[in-house]
Amino acid sequence: MDFCKTERKGGILVVTMNNPDKLNALAPHSHEQMAKIFNDFDADPDLHVAILTGEGRAFCVGSDISAYVSKTNRPLPPEGGGGLTHNRKLSKPVIAAINGLCMGGGFEIALSCDILLADETAEFALPEPKVGAAALGGGLVQLVNKLPPVLAMKLALTGDRLSAREALRLGLLCEVTAPGDVLQAALGVAEKMLACSPLSLRITREIMRRAIEGAPVDEIDALELTLREKSMQSADFAEGMSAFMEKRSPNWTGR
Repeated sequence: MDFCKTERKGGILVVTMNNPDKLNALAPHSHEQMAKIFNDFDADPDLHVAILTGEGRAFCVGSDISAYVSKTNRPLPPEGGGGLTHNRKLSKPVIAAINGLCMGGGFEIALSCDILLADETAEFALPEPKVGAAALGGGLVQLVNKLPPVLAMKLALTGDRLSAREALRLGLLCEVTAPGDVLQAALGVAEKMLACSPLSLRITREIMRRAIEGAPVDEIDALELTLREKSMQSADFAEGMSAFMEKRSPNWTGR
């Protein structure tokens, strides 16, 4: 049984975790399915932005504990939790449209996305220590990169919950919406991104991800030189300049 359902909206891929009876808890097979979805998305020349959300009243509450108790869990794929937490090959942006509870592995997956929006009902936590585990799916590193270290440490060591409004105040989220509106808000952000060159989106994302992850400055400087040349020699750059001078909308090719 598929854990996710997908829908194409032009250049946007909407990925919905679809296990609402268990608050979209991650089944053992879910990570492999999601890794394939996001790898296929990255390889598709007609798709440029993905949105990840959850069906029902939760984004994702983390792993299905019953799988661990019954020993039916299996190792994560190389791309990590949800096919995202350790996916270093992914080159296109992913937006998290967080509806309701976002806990444990679900929070780790959301943290690995490039832009996070949530509705007012969303709550965030890494409660793994409360059940004798630890958030070892990349979430601890992401959390300390995106929140003040003292607060990140408190959340990680207590399992305390963070409200959507508090997450917005701290800069973890870029927007909080009314209940039921977060997917539409995420689609609005994605549409703005589609007005930009697909190649420019990938280049910009790569530099910013390197900076967020703490890559050495000289490494980023060298990468910028390479990507600057790639950008300025691209068909998208030529089209963007022509469209600007001709006062028309550009026709991007992503090349």
